[in-house]
Amino acid sequence: MTKSGLILGIGVDIIKSSRFERLLTSKSTTFASRLSKRILHPVHELPKFESMNAQRQVQYLTGSWASKEAVFKTLDIELQKKFIFNEWYRSHDSNGKPFIKCDEYPLANEEFLLSISHDDSLVIATVLRQKLIENS
Repeated sequence: MTKSGLILGIGVDIIKSSRFERLLTSKSTTFASRLSKRILHPVHELPKFESMNAQRQVQYLTGSWASKEAVFKTLDIELQKKFIFNEWYRSHDSNGKPFIKCDEYPLANEEFLLSISHDDSLVIATVLRQKLIENS
């Protein structure tokens, strides 16, 4: 049995990492802490972020933001109203392929495939939302 997917949505976000660099360095450390806690998943992302140096933190936070904005754009309006950034997290499957998910996401048999690229200060994330269909 194989699985294929029915495309439900596609989302794209592009952002300059310098935007987050300014937010993380020009504001107080409490502001940076509050911002990262609003964006990053408390178990899967925040501990990694806190262990990074400042430059890597900017890249990581920018990538998380872009990925989650792209997910948001794949959702129907009713699901967008319930969207909370720090409930979603990025990870990789056993082959190293990136994905993004939310353990609280209400719909079964869906997956969110992620592609993310960094070029100098630009970060772009694309998310494909698909419903999994089992084929015999």
